Amino acid sequence: MDAAVGDAGRCGSTGLGHLRRRGARTDRADPARLGRRRQLRQTHRDGELVVTLVTFSLFTLILLILLLASGLWIAIALMTTGISGLYIMGGLKPLLALGSISWNTIDSFTLIPVPLFIVMGAIILRCGIAERFYAALAVWLRFLPGGLLQSNIIACSIFAAACGSSVATAGTIGTVTIPQLQQRGYSNPMIFGSLAAGGTLGILIPPSIVMIIYCSIVDQSVATMFIAGIMPGLALAAIFMGYIAIRSLLDPSVAPVEPPKPGERSLRSLLDILPLMGLISFVMASIYLGWATATEAAAIGVVAAYAIALLYGGLTWNNVKLAHVEAVRTTCMVLFIVVSAQVFSYALVYSGVSRALTEYVIALQLPPFVLFMAIMGLYLGLGCLIDGSSMMLLTLPVLYPIVQAAHFDLIWFGVIVVVLIEIGMITPPIGLNLFVLHAMGNGRPFSEVVRGSMPYVALMLIFLIVMWFEPGIVLWLPNHMTAK
Repeated sequence: MDAAVGDAGRCGSTGLGHLRRRGARTDRADPARLGRRRQLRQTHRDGELVVTLVTFSLFTLILLILLLASGLWIAIALMTTGISGLYIMGGLKPLLALGSISWNTIDSFTLIPVPLFIVMGAIILRCGIAERFYAALAVWLRFLPGGLLQSNIIACSIFAAACGSSVATAGTIGTVTIPQLQQRGYSNPMIFGSLAAGGTLGILIPPSIVMIIYCSIVDQSVATMFIAGIMPGLALAAIFMGYIAIRSLLDPSVAPVEPPKPGERSLRSLLDILPLMGLISFVMASIYLGWATATEAAAIGVVAAYAIALLYGGLTWNNVKLAHVEAVRTTCMVLFIVVSAQVFSYALVYSGVSRALTEYVIALQLPPFVLFMAIMGLYLGLGCLIDGSSMMLLTLPVLYPIVQAAHFDLIWFGVIVVVLIEIGMITPPIGLNLFVLHAMGNGRPFSEVVRGSMPYVALMLIFLIVMWFEPGIVLWLPNHMTAK
């Protein structure tokens, strides 16, 4: 009996094997059937890949949101998310590259000007240069419509070009101006709004630390990026001043007119303006005219800042120590965030999420303007939740390949990103400039700071749309200077 069963089993196996061989011969004889099978297998593999990428993307997004919501530093949140994603997708093997990624990120010639410009701004801030500059500037500008509010915009624009930081600009000029303007009867929302908006110019008017970081990520020329920021920065400053003038003419109570005082516009007041103006002009001219690289120009700026501080008598040991301690802290913070962003970007590239997302967006065949508006919406939404530099470092690893595929000019896009970051800095609830000014507002409600800033947010949004239709606002000057 057992032998019979065994024989039957062998016959069955032989029969099935014969059928398989026959089916294989049939497939080889029928290329269409073989092609369908291969297509089904490929579709199955593609489906598994899509599920894996979607799962990884959801995990990364949820983990990052939870870490940020817990109050963790943005650098640690990005680093933790990146390392976790790499381990999930490849185990320990991709983590071996973290050392080289960190070293190559910091060992970048593009980032060398960052600590130098930070030191230059810290010296100007700590040694009393900014206060004397504003006091002298106010003497010459208080007779314009809007009075000292116009001085706020111009002082912020010029000081921004010296320090490259939005928060430092708003805080420094605000410390000098808020008590004076409140005593003279200026409208509190107008005071806060002009300082908040003027402070944002700190990252648009070069030299800008944010622009340097952007160029290090997208591999663009820092000098070209600086040149591209000049016309938009000056245009925004002019728009802000125009709004203040119109508002003051329509409602004179927001900016009381002050009669001139005898001998007020003296040579002494002019001498307090010229040194800082000369420093900024020389640093920028040395970059634009090719006399020096951005790094060399930053070093020249540090030496010039020391010379001006010595001239004004503010170069004390305590001021120098505070300036350098502040510069070291800021530099370490910036570089830590940049390294963490590169690790996060590497995780997205290693997992294939960046490529898949780029291919998906391209497949949608969105009109360029729709893509532009979608990016604007993304930044405006994130600007309400996280600070500007972190927002840029968080989004660029994802947006960079999409923007490249859409053939957006990367210099033009960099200026767009900077303006969007500016908007985030004066948009509640996380707008850093708003909190800095509220802390200096002598107990005025936070709602006054927000109310004063909102018109400038609207003006910047309109300006973004104008730059879309007229990209020459950004690109004319760098193209013209490059051609020469």
